[in-house]
Amino acid sequence: MPNSAGVDAHSLDQALTRLRLMYAKPEHPYYILAPDYRETSSGVASLHYLCHVLNLNGREAYICGGQVVNPDLKTPLLDPLTQKRHQAEGKVPIAVYPEVVVGNPLGCDVVARFLLNFEGFLTGQSMQAAGRDLLFYSGALIAARHGYPDGDLLCLPTIDVELFSAPAPGTLREGKYLYQNRHPLEQIDYSQLPDDIQLLSMANALTLPELAVLLRKGEVLYTHEWSMTCVIAVLCGCPVIFIPGHGIDEQFLEASFIGSQGFAMLDRPGAFERASAGLEGALQRYVERTAPFWQHLEVFIAKTQFAARREAAGNHSGMLAWLRQRYPLPQQLQLMQDRLVAPDAPSIAVLVRDHGDPGALARTLGSLDDLLYQRIQVCVLGAVEPRRPNVQWLPADARAPLAAINGLLESSPCDWCMLVDAGVEFTASGLLVAALDLAQAPVTFGAVFADEAVRGADDSVEARLRPDLNLDMLLAHPAALSRHWLYHMRTLVQQGGFDPAAGGGFELAYQLRLIVDHGLGVVGHISEPLLISSLPDLTVCDDERTVIQKHLLERGYPDAQVRSIEQGANCYQIDYGHSRPASVSVILYIEGDLSRLQRCLEQLLQNTAVVPHEVLLVEPGNDDPVLLQWLDMLSQVEPGRVQVLRFMPGQPREAMRNAAAQEAQGEFLLWLDATAMVSDGDWLPALLNHAQRPEVGAVGCMLASADGVIQQAGLVLGLGGSVGPAFAGHVLGDEGALSALVTERNGVAVGDRCLMVRRETFLQSGGFSVDPLLAPWAEADLCLRLQQAGYLNVWTPRARLLLEAAPAAAISAEQEDALYARWLPQLVSDPSYNANQSLLAGHSHARQDNGLCWRPLQGIAPTVLAFAADQQAAGQARVIQPLMAMRNAGLIDGSVTMGVLTLVDIQRYAPSSIVLQRPLADAGLQTLRRLRAFSQAFKVYELDGYIPELGFDAGLSADELLQRMSHGLMQADRVVVAAPALAELLQGQHDDVRLLESALPAAWGQLQGLRRMAQRPRLGWIGNKDAALLAEVVPAMAHEVDWIVLGDCPQALRPFVREHHPQVTGEMLGNSLAALNLDLALVPMAETLGSACSADLRVLQHAACAHPVICSRVAGFAGADTLPLSRVENQTADWLRVIRLHLDDRDASAALGDALQNAVRANWLLQGERLEAWRRAWLA
Repeated sequence: MPNSAGVDAHSLDQALTRLRLMYAKPEHPYYILAPDYRETSSGVASLHYLCHVLNLNGREAYICGGQVVNPDLKTPLLDPLTQKRHQAEGKVPIAVYPEVVVGNPLGCDVVARFLLNFEGFLTGQSMQAAGRDLLFYSGALIAARHGYPDGDLLCLPTIDVELFSAPAPGTLREGKYLYQNRHPLEQIDYSQLPDDIQLLSMANALTLPELAVLLRKGEVLYTHEWSMTCVIAVLCGCPVIFIPGHGIDEQFLEASFIGSQGFAMLDRPGAFERASAGLEGALQRYVERTAPFWQHLEVFIAKTQFAARREAAGNHSGMLAWLRQRYPLPQQLQLMQDRLVAPDAPSIAVLVRDHGDPGALARTLGSLDDLLYQRIQVCVLGAVEPRRPNVQWLPADARAPLAAINGLLESSPCDWCMLVDAGVEFTASGLLVAALDLAQAPVTFGAVFADEAVRGADDSVEARLRPDLNLDMLLAHPAALSRHWLYHMRTLVQQGGFDPAAGGGFELAYQLRLIVDHGLGVVGHISEPLLISSLPDLTVCDDERTVIQKHLLERGYPDAQVRSIEQGANCYQIDYGHSRPASVSVILYIEGDLSRLQRCLEQLLQNTAVVPHEVLLVEPGNDDPVLLQWLDMLSQVEPGRVQVLRFMPGQPREAMRNAAAQEAQGEFLLWLDATAMVSDGDWLPALLNHAQRPEVGAVGCMLASADGVIQQAGLVLGLGGSVGPAFAGHVLGDEGALSALVTERNGVAVGDRCLMVRRETFLQSGGFSVDPLLAPWAEADLCLRLQQAGYLNVWTPRARLLLEAAPAAAISAEQEDALYARWLPQLVSDPSYNANQSLLAGHSHARQDNGLCWRPLQGIAPTVLAFAADQQAAGQARVIQPLMAMRNAGLIDGSVTMGVLTLVDIQRYAPSSIVLQRPLADAGLQTLRRLRAFSQAFKVYELDGYIPELGFDAGLSADELLQRMSHGLMQADRVVVAAPALAELLQGQHDDVRLLESALPAAWGQLQGLRRMAQRPRLGWIGNKDAALLAEVVPAMAHEVDWIVLGDCPQALRPFVREHHPQVTGEMLGNSLAALNLDLALVPMAETLGSACSADLRVLQHAACAHPVICSRVAGFAGADTLPLSRVENQTADWLRVIRLHLDDRDASAALGDALQNAVRANWLLQGERLEAWRRAWLA
C-alpha cells in the first residue's frame, strides 16, 4: 500500500538503503586474490564482479595476483602504496580467496573463502582453511557437500541476461554442440552423440557475444560437466543434456541453484523433449534464484567487516600480533612434534561448557581445529549436540555441569583435562608447547596452569601473563588466576573429583584442596598463552567467597573475613581476623632534610594510635647542631614513644639498622623512610594483617609520590639488570596487570622504604647484610633469605604511603658483581614475574619481545644468543643470516639482538652458546667479563675484519682498539674469524681460532640474471670505496659498453655511467643485483691489510647471479681461492686487457658465469654442510 506521500514501502526501503550508501565509510579493505580477468571463466569473472559490486556498495576492494582487469568494471589493482596507506590508517585487510587457493598466501588476519566449486574438485587440494576463516558458498549444494547445509551463501549473478536471452518464439534452431572444458578430449565417446555434433571447447573459447549468437540458435548442448555455460544455454533457449557417469545426475540437477528444468540426463527416455519442455520461464527462475544475492552481499559485508573490526580492536595494543608470532617454523614444528610421538605423550581432554550461543561454540571448536597438537579429546557439555567430527557430546546443564564432568573423569583415557566456556579461542601452538612441558613435568604435579589473554567488551585483547603459583593473589583474584587450569586426571579422580558442594567455585575449591594437602609445589606454571577468553562475569560469586572462607578456616584463621572490593572486578580483600594485639617498633634512619623528618614523625604519631608502637630514630653521627638539638628535645618530650639511637660516624648503614632491631621492643619491626607522609590511620593494621600470619616473612606496601605517581609496588628481581621497582610510573587508581595494584600478592622482595617483618624472624635470618657491596640491595637480600627459609613475602595495596622520590644511588660494577655472585639464579627467575615480561628498566610488566621469550625448541635444540654489531653487511653476513638459517633449519634455537643485554637477560635466555660480534665498547667488554665469571654458556668472539679499519667511532687510537680486542679475546672460549689473514693476525692470542668464511643466504641460489639484453655489453659493479681503481677504465670503455652501477658511484665516473641504481641492502640486494642483467661484473679492491681481512662478499654475490667476474688480484674475497674468476692487477692496462678478453668471446665469458653460479649453489650457500660448519663453530 502506498503511504500518505504516495511512496510505497519498497521504494522507501530502497531510498533508505541509498541514503546509507551515500554516507557509508569504506571501513576495512578487501584484497581479492584473482587471476587475470577472462570472460570465458565464470569463476574468475565472479571474483572480479565481487570486487566490482563491493566498490559500488561503498566498500574498498582490490584485485590481487592478476594484472588484467575488465575496464568496464570498478576493480582496481592493489599496489604497495595502497597497502602502506592501509597499514598507516590501521586498516585490517580482508583476504578473499576462491576455493582453489591453499592456505593464506596474502598473510591477512581476516580471511573470507568464497567457494565457487566443491573444495578440491579442481585442484585435488584442501584449502587448509583456518578455524576462524569465514566461509561463503556460491550455491546451497556446495555448502551442503562441505558439511554446512546452513552455511552463508553468496550466489553472485555473473550472467548478462540482456546478452544471453532467448530469441523470439519460432526462431529456427540448428546445430548440436558438445561443451568441453576439463573433461579429457581423448575420453569423449562420440558413439553416444549425434553424428553431426560440433565441439565447443574452452581450448578455443568464443567471446561472450559469439557464444550468445551460437546458443541463441543452437538446437541442443551436450556436456559431461557442470558449468555456468549450461545455465547460459538454458537462458538462450538451448536445452542441455548431460552425459552420465561423470559426477552429474538427476539429484545433482535438482539441487542446482537454478533447478533441473531445461536440463536432462542422456540415459533418460525422451531426454531432449524433457529438457526442451523445461525451457519455459528460465529467465524468471534465474532472477528468482539470484534475487537473494543482495541480501547475501549484506551478510557478507556485515560478517567480514565485523571480523575486521574485531581484529583491529583486539590488536590495538599489538597483543594479537604478539600471539600470532608465537607460531613455529616448519622445521621447528617437526622437531616439536617428533618429541611427542611417543605413546606416553600427554593427552588432554578439553571440556567445553556450551551456554547456548552457537557462534561462541563455533569459535572455540574452530580454534581447536587449528591446534598444532593432535592428542586432544574435545567434549562439549551442553543441551544441543554439535555437528562436528571428532567432538564428543555430553548432555549437561552448562550452569551445573559437575555431575557430568565427574562422570566423564572416570571414563576418560586422557592424562590431563581442562575446562573452558564456549567462546574461548585457543592459540594454535599453545597446547603444543604445554604438551612438551607436561611431558617433562614432575610426577608430583597435580595441576598446571598457563598464561592467557582476555578479550574485553570492546573486543580489545590484553595479556594475562600470570606469575608462578601466587597464593595471596589466587585468593584475592581467583577470576584472573583460577580459570583454565590443566588437571592431572588420575590425581583428580583420586581426590574424588570436583566437589559439588562448592557450587560455582568448584575449580578454586579443588585447587586450594590440592595446595593444602600437598603444598605449593604441587602446582606448575607454563609461561605460554593457551587461549583468549572473554572477561569473567562481573557478578560477585558467593560460592567463590565461601570456598575461600573454608580454605582460611582449614589454615587456622577461624575469624577471617572475605570482602569484595570496589576497585577490581571479582577481587577480594581478606581480613585474617588476628585476635592477639601486636606491638610495632617503627625504625627511621635519619638522613636528609630535618623538616621532612619532622613532618614524617608528626604524621606517624597522629595516624598510628590504634596500634601499640614505639619509634626508633637511628642517628648515624650527624654534625648538624639544629638536628641534634631537636633530637635532644624530642627524647624529653616523647620519652616513652620515641627513642633516639646514636651511633659514631662512618658505620655501615645496615649495621646500624641491625643494632636498632636489637634494641627494639616491638614484636614487629617496621623500616620506614624518613620522608614518608602518613595520612591514613588504617595503614599499620593493613600491614599487620599479613605480618601476623605465621607463614609470612616481609610485608611491603604501595609507595607513591605526592602527585599520585607510583614509585614502587614491590620489587622485581632482575629488572634493569639487578632489582627494580614494580609498576613504577603508573598512577594511583590503575588496576595494573591482573589487578595487581589493587590486590594482595606474594613477591620475592619488597622495598625497605616501608618494610615490616617479625623481629624474631629478622634476627634469626641474620638481619640486613653488612657487606658494603650488597648495600644497594639490602632489602632484596633479606627478602630472598626469608623466602629461602620458607616464608611468603607479601605486598598489599591497603597500606599506602606518599614519599618524595629518592635520587638514584650510583652503583658500581663491583656491587653488581657481588649481587650476581650471591643471587644470579634468583634474579633470572623471579616466580612473581612472568617469563614473557620485560626486564628493561622502567618497563616492569610490559610484554617482552618474542625474539627473547618465544622458545619453541627449548630443550630440543642447542640455544644460541647472538649480539650483532650492526644490521649492515657485516652484521647480516656474520651473525644475523647464519643464525636465521640455522634456526629455520631446526639446527639451533636462538635469537639475535643489536648490542648487548644485561647479564640477567642473557642468563634468563639460558643460551648454550653466546656469540658476540667484535665487542669493543665498555658495555660489551663488561658483558664478556661477566659471562666469563658467572655463565656456563660457551662464548664465541666473532671477528669480521681488521679492527682499526672497521669504523668504530669512539675517539680511540688503533692501538687502543687492538688492546680492547685483546681484552675481549681473553674472555672468549673461541674466536671465529672471517678471513685467513685475520687467523694469521691472531696467532698466539688465543688457543681456539677458527676460520669460517662467509656464505650467502639460501635464497641467493634462486637468482638468475639475464645476458645480452642490450645492443652493447652491460658491465657494472656494486658501489664500493675502491671503485676509484676504475677511474681510467670506465672512460676508456664508455664508447663500447654500457656501464651499470648499483650503489655509490664516484662523482667523476657518473658521466660515463648508463644506469645508476640506488644502493639497496638486506633481502632486496639479491633481486636488485640480478635485475641489472650484467654481461660482466667488475669487483675492484685495494691491496691493504683491511682488505685482506674483510671477507668481501661481492664476488659471491655476482657469481650467484651468473655474472662472469673480473676482480682485483688481492686477498680478502670470500671464496675467491676456489672459484673460476678472472683476476687482475690493479692497473688500468690489466683491467682493460681482461675485459676485452671477455668481450671478444662472450660465449666463453657466459660459460664462466654459469660455472661461478654452479659453484656458489653447490658450496657457498647457508645450507647443508656449509650451515653445519657454522653450527660446529658456534657450539662447544
